[in-house]
Amino acid sequence: MTPDAARPRQRFTGDGWSLETHDAAGLRVHTLRGEFDFAVSPKLADLLLEEPGAARVVVDMAEVAYCDSSCLQVLLRLARRLRAAGGRFAVVSAAPAVTRPIALLGLGDVMPVHAALEAAEASWGAA
Repeated sequence: MTPDAARPRQRFTGDGWSLETHDAAGLRVHTLRGEFDFAVSPKLADLLLEEPGAARVVVDMAEVAYCDSSCLQVLLRLARRLRAAGGRFAVVSAAPAVTRPIALLGLGDVMPVHAALEAAEASWGAA
């Protein structure tokens, strides 16, 4: 049986994408799946930027097949908001569709990318 804290709190789906959110031990994890482009970015912004809701946020993009600059901009705004409030932000993915644009645009300092959730948490040290 899955503990209540580990169960997804929110699920959103669109045409070719989904977002699932859950909280665990002071950490909010947004799991994105599918393709994220200009058509998706306004809805993604509504869902992610309304209220971060946690001081430590990870966006798990391991199952993202495509992510354009408009969606990266949404993530960048979230990362900057968290940083300004003293929070932490990280992206989890090994998918080139995610990691390559972040690296090419030099966003790694604001949006650090890790191969696994555990690596993101370890990079922050003690909460």
